[in-house]
Parts: sequence; C-alpha cells; structure tokens
Amino acid sequence: MDTFITNRSHLVFIYPRETDPPLEITSFKCRMARYGLLSIASHLQSLSYKVTVFDELVGGKIDWDIVNSADYVCISFLSFCARKAYKISAKIKKNNRAIIIMGGPHASVLPEDALEHCDYVVRNEGEDTLVELLNFLENKNKKKNKIENETETETETETEIGKEPICLQGISYRDKCGRIVHCPDRPFNTNLDYDFDISVIPEYKSLGLLWNIKDTLVNGMPRIPMPVIQASRGCPSQCTFCTVKHQLGLAYRKKDIAKILNEINSYTKVIKNPYVLFADNDLSVDIEFSTELFTAIYARYGRYLRPYLFSRITIANHEKLLNILSKFEHTTIGIGFESLDDLTLNNICKGQTVASIRNALKQLKQKKLHIHGLFLFGTESDWPESVDQAINFSLEWKLFNVGLCSLYDFPTRYKVLKQQQLIVDEHFIHHDWRFYNGNFVVHFPKNIRPSVLQRNILNGYEKFNVNSHHGMGSFMPTRPTILKYIKFLEGIEKDYYDSQGLRIDESTLLNNAAGRSELPIFVSQSSLYMESFKFLSANLFRRISWQLLLKMFFNKSCSRE
Repeated sequence: MDTFITNRSHLVFIYPRETDPPLEITSFKCRMARYGLLSIASHLQSLSYKVTVFDELVGGKIDWDIVNSADYVCISFLSFCARKAYKISAKIKKNNRAIIIMGGPHASVLPEDALEHCDYVVRNEGEDTLVELLNFLENKNKKKNKIENETETETETETEIGKEPICLQGISYRDKCGRIVHCPDRPFNTNLDYDFDISVIPEYKSLGLLWNIKDTLVNGMPRIPMPVIQASRGCPSQCTFCTVKHQLGLAYRKKDIAKILNEINSYTKVIKNPYVLFADNDLSVDIEFSTELFTAIYARYGRYLRPYLFSRITIANHEKLLNILSKFEHTTIGIGFESLDDLTLNNICKGQTVASIRNALKQLKQKKLHIHGLFLFGTESDWPESVDQAINFSLEWKLFNVGLCSLYDFPTRYKVLKQQQLIVDEHFIHHDWRFYNGNFVVHFPKNIRPSVLQRNILNGYEKFNVNSHHGMGSFMPTRPTILKYIKFLEGIEKDYYDSQGLRIDESTLLNNAAGRSELPIFVSQSSLYMESFKFLSANLFRRISWQLLLKMFFNKSCSRE
C-alpha cells in the first residue's frame, strides 16, 4: 500500500462518553480506552501525522482551540455515545473547516446515520482504510492548490477536484450530487503488528489524588485505569446475534507475542493496576497460541498480573491452557453461556447445549478460575422466567459475576449493508441510540413484554448481588435510568401485546420507531450518589470486596524488568 508521509496534516481523534443519563456500567468503574482508537492513533502517529487524542472514556477533556486548528477530526464512538458524537460534530462544523471522519462500532453498522453528521465514514477496521482515505484527500488538496496556482478555468477546476473516492474500500460518503455511496468492504487486515504507543492518550495512566477526587465527584465512584490488550482479531463462530463478526471478520488473526508483551510492559510503566483486559472476541480459537501467550506473560510478569479474557466453553477442554491461567493470582474468564434453553441456543447458532455448559463448568471450577457468566435475553424463544433461571444457575455454580444482556441489533443493517438482522426493523421500539448497548430492551420480544424483561434483568442483578458472596457487589449507576425507562416501556407497549403478554405481530408492522429518536429520560446527580452509597454499603463487610479493592490500589509490581 502506498503511504503518503506528511508532517503537515494534523489529526484530532475524539472518543466521546455519554453520561446523560447513566447508560452503561464499565466507564463508571474503569478508565479504559477502546483498543481500536489506540491502534489507529498509534499507527497514524508512526506515519508522521501529527496526532492529538481526546478520549473521554479515560478522562480526557476536549481542547476546542486544538480541535479548531485541526485538518481532520476523526470521531470514533459506540452507539450509546452517538448523540454526543453528533453534537460534537455540529460544534466543529460551526467553527472549523476540518474534514470530519467517523468510525468505530456505531458508524460501521449505521453508516447512513453517521453520514448525516460527517464527511466520510470508515467502516470496520480502520488502520489501513483511514491512511488510504487521508492519502486521497491530501492528493486531492494538492491538485486543487496546483490548479488554483495555475489559474485554470472554473469548469476545469471542478472536473479535477470533483472526483470522489469511489475505489476506496471500506468507505461510505456522499457524492457531489448528495447520493450516499457505500464502497465495498475492505478485506480484513492480515497483519496486526501495528505500532502501539499508549502515550497518544495522555490521560491513560494512573493520575494523582486531586484528579481522582474531582473525577469521583462527577462520576459518583473512583475509577481505576484499566489496561486493554488485543492479542487477536476475528471469530469463526457464526452466532446470529453478534454484529462484531462483520466488523472484525470470521478469519482468526493473531498478533506477534513479543509485541503483546511490549504493550503490557508499556502499561506497567504508567498504570499501577495488575488487572489487564484482553478485548479479543475469543481466546480459545487457537489454543496453542493462547497457551504460548499466557505462558510468556507468566514468565515475564509472574502470578501478580490478573488477566480477564473472553472465551467459549470449549476452553474447558484444554487443560494445558487452564493450568497456566490458574497460576495467576486471579484469572477471570468471560464466557457467553447466552441461554439455558437448548432451543434458544440452537436458534442463535451458539453451537453448545445446556449439558455441555454444565460439563464445561465442572472442568473450570476444578481449576479455581473465576467465571463471569454472560447471558442474553429477549430472543423469539425466551420467556419471562428465563432471567430468574439464569440467576439461579449462576448462584448454583458460584459464578464470580454475571452479565445480563438484552438482545439488541440495529435497524436498516440488512437494507444498507446486506447483513442479516436478528431483529426486523418493525420490531424496534425506538431509535434513540443511547439505549443500544445491551443494558436496555430496544425491541418487542415475542413472549415477553419489554417492560417485564427490563424489570426482570434489573431484579436479576439485585438477586445475584445479594445472594452471591464470591465476588464484589456490582455498582449499578444505570439503575435510576432503568427505572425511568421501564415506565416509558409500560406506556408504549400496550398496543403491541395481548392479554397473555404475547406480541401482536400485526400491530408491530405499523410501528414507527424512527419517530422516537430521543426519549425524554432524565436522571439527577443525586440518584447517582445514592447508587454509590448502595454499592459501598453492600460491600462494606465483604472480604472479597476488600481484597479486590486493595489489589487495585496497593498491588505488587508485575514487571520483572
């Protein structure tokens, strides 16, 4: 790939965080960057672009003087942050002529929505696509300047500079007639060994006491900086509910282990926290690679590093990997059980059964590994009792923690990108993207009223927190938002369900979800502080909670260098 090296162009990257109202939990507990932003910003910086990053997820504050002087502003965001991203874009357009480029998970699945607020969308992996787009725009600008200097006619000038990037894979844009163009997808990157520089995000480190006090007053809880690593990309599984396979591909690609170790080492120099999150979709795809990786990590950092990784239940079949993971002081594995109903598991193409889940847990529990059980609710074969069944199962098996997710998808994915949707467009309740993160019911399930499912999920978390003593009680900043959201659901679902609580499909065909794009749900700061008080009260006399907290703030050094 030809690379245009420039010392002139200044790129500003912005990753917004939406907290009005509280919509998710992770950013209230951790200051953790998205790995894609780190990778792309580091890569562009290595190519001699001037790069400035404002990442609100890690505590960064936007400096508008710097933004207004940029040549390009790249905004990457999750769906629940889309509204804020669009507000930022509108503010940039008022004060700056910079080209605005959007990317990340939301823009990749809803590019036409993003194009209402930007000039170009980079879909899926961004390292190579963004460089190619910048090359095109730089060359286009050079041609424009050359023509202006040569005083060509207006018609000739328009002919030269009016060309659009019709051949740039992975790009969506509007042509000069205003028509939306989606270029073909770019093949997924085969080489993942891009440069990595944590310093591109200045706030991504352990900060002082004064900063943390100020942040706690706004956030409701102190947040710890959490290192994030990506050792591989892609997942060959064909789970129908997952959109990530479209953004990161089915082919499994691995990073050089030496590079991964260097990335971890760069974190240990600036973040005083032994926990490391591996953002890979599934680290059980290539067992030999994962075994070699964690063996190397253990050899360098010893037992005090505390990894969190995602895997399918098949990891239980590989004793050598489990043995090395069990050597660490505290290893947590996030496993997508999804459902305890074989029909549902089959419908979502999960490739496992309830019996195989139980067998896997028997093996994992013998190794004394901490299991974070991940469950999905709201499919066409789920019933109201599905949530309580999952919680009882989690308590029976003494899981370390649970994640209770409502099925969510994105409207127009099939129409625009030809990606198969699990939820048809007519079944979405609204198009307020703030609530599209799995914590909120955004569709009309077949056998459960939305408000019932939402309340059952909330009650499920509370039941687990009260009755489980194998992990820290969860901080629930979203609870006040969920309670108000339940009232909204109760008011809107009446016409779509019969007296038995079953969906009336004929009525959903007339649903105009697009007309509900911003819900009037507001939560006071005092409600957030009340959740902080509940969290502290629930954990005050839990030994495991104190052990985890002390390890976060007063840990032994993991580095052996």
